[in-house]
Amino acid sequence: MEEGLRRVCHVLTRWLADWCAVDLVDETGHVDRVCVVHRDPEVRVAGAHLGRLPPVSGNTRGPLPRVLRGAGPLLVTEVLRPDEVHSALDARQMELVDHFGGNSAVMAPLQSAHREVLGALTMVRVHDVQPFTREDILPIAELVRSIALGVDSARLHRHTQSTAAHLQRALLPELPRIGHLELVARYVPSSTTAEVGGDWYDAFTVPSGDTVLVIGDVSGHDLRAAVAMSALRNMLRGLAVDGHEPPGDVLRRLDRARTTP
Repeated sequence: MEEGLRRVCHVLTRWLADWCAVDLVDETGHVDRVCVVHRDPEVRVAGAHLGRLPPVSGNTRGPLPRVLRGAGPLLVTEVLRPDEVHSALDARQMELVDHFGGNSAVMAPLQSAHREVLGALTMVRVHDVQPFTREDILPIAELVRSIALGVDSARLHRHTQSTAAHLQRALLPELPRIGHLELVARYVPSSTTAEVGGDWYDAFTVPSGDTVLVIGDVSGHDLRAAVAMSALRNMLRGLAVDGHEPPGDVLRRLDRARTTP
């Protein structure tokens, strides 16, 4: 998501602004500045300008905290004076403008389809030849709305991936502790597919004292495959413990059980 926003800012600085910045609100309410992009590729963005921002407190009166509270888009034509800085967040914003310059700016909230504020996009023009005006606010608002939907979709995808990973880990078994054998498993989901699927491993002891090791795969990379994997794994363990048979016979019984209507 951060790389996508950085590319968006490169396009914006090519056509609409001299530099722009994106701040995102995380699930805990903290604000992180994820990118600052300048039109001039020779202008370097120091790491001090990025990362965690001071909290939005009650005395933060500048345009950025107002936008993060849901106001805007806001047209900014005056830079904060030192006597108008009342919070650490306002001070950080003033430092950014002092470093890159700024004559006018438009700050717009990134809002989800449910009107949740996901962050803020700031576009700044440095020179006073063609400053931002009120006529710019409406088209910029439409543009930012599309960007916000992309951020919202990216966050939903990230949340889905995280949930899938936790589900997959929960379905995988704990390895038994066997005195004469050390067991270690490493499960790495594919980075190109959903992080839930039908791959599994298992290890358990049977009444004879033997240790059974299993690696299996159900075709598919979705929740259906994960549920089928869990059912087959448990069925296979039951058949192996109950039957006292060689592995080939256990697998044949598993096939019969799986195909029985």
